[in-house]
Amino acid sequence: MRATALAGAAALLASACATLPGGDSFVVTTGELPPVPTGRTWPDAAQDVRNQRARGNGLVEMPEMQAYLNGLLAKVKTAAGVPNWPGAVYITASNDLEAYCTGAGNIYLSLGWLSSAESEDEIVAILSHEYGHVYLDYHQLEGASNTADKMALWASVGMVLAQKAGNATGWGIGDSMVASYLLGKGVLVPAWGRQQEENADRFGATVSLRLGYSFTQGFKAFLERQDTWEQQNAARREAQKQRVLEQVKLAAADNARKKSAAQGNDAVNHAMREMQASLESGTAGLFQSVDSGVRDLWGQFTESHPSTSARLDSLTAQVMPLMAGKPRPRPSVEPWTRALAQKRSAATLKNYQLAADAQGALQAQDFVRARKLALDAASGPTARQALPLLTLSLAEIGPGGNGMQMQRAAMVLDRNLQSEPDRAWTVYVTRANGLLGSGQGRAAQTVMDQGFTYFNDAPAAWPDAIRFYGQAGDWNRAKQLAAQCASRFPTYANGCNTAALTPAEKAEQERRNEQKAKSLVDRLTKK
Repeated sequence: MRATALAGAAALLASACATLPGGDSFVVTTGELPPVPTGRTWPDAAQDVRNQRARGNGLVEMPEMQAYLNGLLAKVKTAAGVPNWPGAVYITASNDLEAYCTGAGNIYLSLGWLSSAESEDEIVAILSHEYGHVYLDYHQLEGASNTADKMALWASVGMVLAQKAGNATGWGIGDSMVASYLLGKGVLVPAWGRQQEENADRFGATVSLRLGYSFTQGFKAFLERQDTWEQQNAARREAQKQRVLEQVKLAAADNARKKSAAQGNDAVNHAMREMQASLESGTAGLFQSVDSGVRDLWGQFTESHPSTSARLDSLTAQVMPLMAGKPRPRPSVEPWTRALAQKRSAATLKNYQLAADAQGALQAQDFVRARKLALDAASGPTARQALPLLTLSLAEIGPGGNGMQMQRAAMVLDRNLQSEPDRAWTVYVTRANGLLGSGQGRAAQTVMDQGFTYFNDAPAAWPDAIRFYGQAGDWNRAKQLAAQCASRFPTYANGCNTAALTPAEKAEQERRNEQKAKSLVDRLTKK
């Protein structure tokens, strides 16, 4: 029975892998465009944009730059044979090298890419790669994965985990089933992701070459820049992980000292407390390291994107024969330089850099310099945009945060909420939580109600809203909203349900998770 169920689930997932465009049987050939997909249905584009404004620090209004980028996207669509397909380019308030697309056909490009790219060739490479995902209809995989979730959740059985931990305290066969499924799904779905990225590269390079852009200054520069950034970011993450590990160990040692303080203050008890603190610190460090190590190791097997350098090597090997004997196009630098130099676009990029500098000054606790930089950042074309205003509000509060400073900070944030094109969900959340924390519950709820009404169709906003209403004391409403969220936006169900946990429920969940983790590690380490 168990083998039959598992075989059935495997057959279902293998079938999906073969028929969906990310499967092993679907490979794009560089230099050729696949047939245009038919029967497409498009999500509401405006709703899609609003959902992106509910993520991170929202979107950046840069009308002239967006017009330029949409002109390039129009060229990409025409070269792909789909000039009338929907979709536009929007700019995200992120300094990371970030670009992504959605099922609505929209492409979201970060400020980081605008500040880093050196030619139009490179920008077209990014846009054509992202539109490759749209063209190939890869967003249908999200729905397929969700269906596979429900089927495999009941069909998968973790035999190894069941044998290792089936009798461990707090760990049942259901936990083994879920763990086994999640690990298996992690192998299968990201495998589609790896094929997706390679196919999108090939699609994008084909379109880019047809448009006469340089491969060296386009795709090669794009992927090399991405690879360098990813390596630098990995180093930053490792440093941050080590800082977290040290904090966990220090906290565990401190807790051990507090628990044993009642035993007395003589030299023997003091020595015993220090020994216990050392043991607690080492154990906490072990669990944190084991958890981190398992995540890192598993991430190597389930990484959605393949190695960027490997992608570049593979793509170069396919493109070079197509370019043999043909003149190499000159890089298109001047149009990109002109777009960056446009007055409002240049001012916007400058102001976001000032905001980043202000954040650095805040971290250094140089509040005078931070406020000066933030005032300049939140001026001109960015006077109502979320990130500069959030930075200025922090600078206005300063080190003390008296009543007048808090009021100025609130007025700063209100500038964003009063500007429909710039309005960002994160500002509503920050403003409402600030009021709640200062004891102004009714005013806080008014702000949250207004924001949630505006962003009601944005699933990314729901977990924050649910968490706010719970923390404001209305846990019944929080749980009702979590149920609505799970029904309307299934992919956000877990986040919404977690946000609706009361402190007592969250503490109990954490206690159970810790118990399960300890029992599993005990068995794996044969304690």
